[in-house]
Amino acid sequence: MTGPPSNATVLNTTVLSNFAQVDHVELLLDLPRLVTVAAVQEELEAGAETHLYIEHALAMLGDRIPVLTPSSSAEKVEEKLLETLDPGEAQALAVAETADGTVVTDDGDARTTANQRGVGLTGSIGLLVRFVEDGHISAETADEYLKRWIDEAGFRSPARDFDVFLEE
Repeated sequence: MTGPPSNATVLNTTVLSNFAQVDHVELLLDLPRLVTVAAVQEELEAGAETHLYIEHALAMLGDRIPVLTPSSSAEKVEEKLLETLDPGEAQALAVAETADGTVVTDDGDARTTANQRGVGLTGSIGLLVRFVEDGHISAETADEYLKRWIDEAGFRSPARDFDVFLEE
């Protein structure tokens, strides 16, 4: 696929990996105008050899989660972003910016850059909050996912207990 939909929700590698790690990538499918980018697919493919659960994410790419090639305007933004970000973050952020969309990333540098550039932003925890508020999962399930991400995948969270995020 080429060209993102307007207001695309652009997934980055870590978010796909996190939801694959708890075997629930399908939760992401309800996000509006959901896409990812070729650089993220490449990062996932590279990680699948050592993290077998990533196959869950790769299986969703293509038909269920479109993988796009950046437009020429997104490529120009990406070139600039590559000075400070890894390829997956740079490409996802560039596509989100040019589509007036939202980048979904947990990478600290990408989040800072998105905020500086005025790009819509959320991450794995923000998605858990959304899924609880929309009734897709319980707060207990979200807490279980968060703890598994922290304990099994080394996810860095500002809090260990999910309830903290519901209070904000």
